[in-house]
Amino acid sequence: MIIVNNPLWARHDPWIPEAYPLNAHTLRVTLYIGKNAAKAVRVYYGDRYDKRIYRAALAKVGQNASEDIFQATLPLHTGRFQYLFEIITKELQSWTFGADGLGQDVDHDEPFQYAYIQPGEWSSDLSWINQAVCYQIFPDRFFRHRGARRPRHVTLSSWSSEPTPTSFFGGTLKGIEEKVDYLADLGVNVVYLTPIFLSPSNHRYDIVDYFRIDPLLGTMADLQSLVHKLHQHDMKLILDAVFNHTSREFFAFQDIVRNASRSPFWDWYFVEGSPVQEDPPNYETFGTHIATMPKLNVSHPEVQRYLLNVGRYWIEHADIDGWRLDVANEVDHDFWRRFRQEMKSLKPGALIIGEVWHDATPWLSGDQFDGTMNYPWRHTLLDYFVEQRRSVSELAQHLDRWQWKYPDNATRASWNLLGTHDTPRILTLLKEDLSRLKLLFLIQMTWRGIPMIYYGDEWGMTGEGDPLCRGGMTWDAPNPDLFEFVKRLILLRQQYRALSAGDLHIHHEWTAHDILEYERTTGSQTVRITINFGQKAWGLPSNRQTLFSTMDQARPYLAPWHGEIWILP
Repeated sequence: MIIVNNPLWARHDPWIPEAYPLNAHTLRVTLYIGKNAAKAVRVYYGDRYDKRIYRAALAKVGQNASEDIFQATLPLHTGRFQYLFEIITKELQSWTFGADGLGQDVDHDEPFQYAYIQPGEWSSDLSWINQAVCYQIFPDRFFRHRGARRPRHVTLSSWSSEPTPTSFFGGTLKGIEEKVDYLADLGVNVVYLTPIFLSPSNHRYDIVDYFRIDPLLGTMADLQSLVHKLHQHDMKLILDAVFNHTSREFFAFQDIVRNASRSPFWDWYFVEGSPVQEDPPNYETFGTHIATMPKLNVSHPEVQRYLLNVGRYWIEHADIDGWRLDVANEVDHDFWRRFRQEMKSLKPGALIIGEVWHDATPWLSGDQFDGTMNYPWRHTLLDYFVEQRRSVSELAQHLDRWQWKYPDNATRASWNLLGTHDTPRILTLLKEDLSRLKLLFLIQMTWRGIPMIYYGDEWGMTGEGDPLCRGGMTWDAPNPDLFEFVKRLILLRQQYRALSAGDLHIHHEWTAHDILEYERTTGSQTVRITINFGQKAWGLPSNRQTLFSTMDQARPYLAPWHGEIWILP
């Protein structure tokens, strides 16, 4: 609900993401009020069937371009909530805000209702995500294990050659296993592999057989061995689920090619007319007329049954730790609900991440995905660092907007990424400015959510968009100081719980001076992060303890385009 017919601006809806459960008896509510309008905000709440009323203060947690963001956590002995806000303006006027809008009668104005907290609306099985740091690997380009035989039916390109849409470099699952110690040394503890199943392409997003590992990458035994070694290092493995579309060579689509509308799999796809035509395709595809990737009808019961079996199979047989869901926003919501139930029943701590490049709120209600690939967070940072079309104040406001956009658990489970196999390399976008890349890593490793590193970015690999962003992993250390920089940041994130699990508050008051400063707090521990985007040095407290600095040594000030992580004694 939005109220605009009053000098006081307020908005709140009593459902996700502005009202959501933290557990079976606790509700978190978020209220948006016109900027600088409120002196204090309270909420009166209780059980919908009980006359007892409790009161709690809302804390100002952030702001966007036009609003202040207030939030409160409401504990109750049941899961049935009603609540009414009270807003005290700067002029000391008191207004209530409830289901009927603004009023001035706390005792009689209609409250908001959150009818009942359902068990599927919250999850307590992902406590490990706060310590998670993810690393994305494009398997063909990471490492080819020692003693690997050269395939007969594929010509391998030189490892250092420029990648093409059709080139194979020969990376393997055993090669990844041989580099687990490298990953552990870097400090990552979640490994995400792009597709590994049988496919005619190097990217393998056009899958021919979902139950068979591509022989170019290895075998089931190789995957099991990789998972086992990762688990020995307290690391997890996430696989890529491509359920929006298949390869044209997939058995069901080939049956349609042969038998047209007589095929028992006719309804598995969206074919218009018979027979099947490829140029141009008379069937729906991934993207725009990509004939090699026909789109699945995931609303069909038989398709759902097949794909659920795929999800179960790899957890049961390889003990993987979750799924990243490709083109997740174009797949049936009901299927994702079933998929979540099935996967969580097998492995309650399994992580389910959806690929959504835009606002992912419809998928983050607790019944579909744990989190998303946080492309909007990346876009916000690139608007400042690359496009240079936002001020520091606007950067902070947009970061705050996305920080409070989703329920807390979803924000913490989402992958904060600077690049992927679908984007130009981050250092290329930055015109190979390592100092700016270091500031981005500094923000990434201190922000709420799971940092995700695209393989090779820790070395400063470069490359324009697909396929040039998918080069062979550089193992000759082109920027060893960058690797150590990232490694130290990851270690600091693990050492200070505030950096991995703490709440985050931006100090907007400093942004007019081109200073981005925010703090992470949990319990009695508070860690501050300050970045100077200005042209002048910025003073910092003389009694602070510097934990990390991009400058060569700690100084009483922060030089332009440098950052520091610090605490007060």
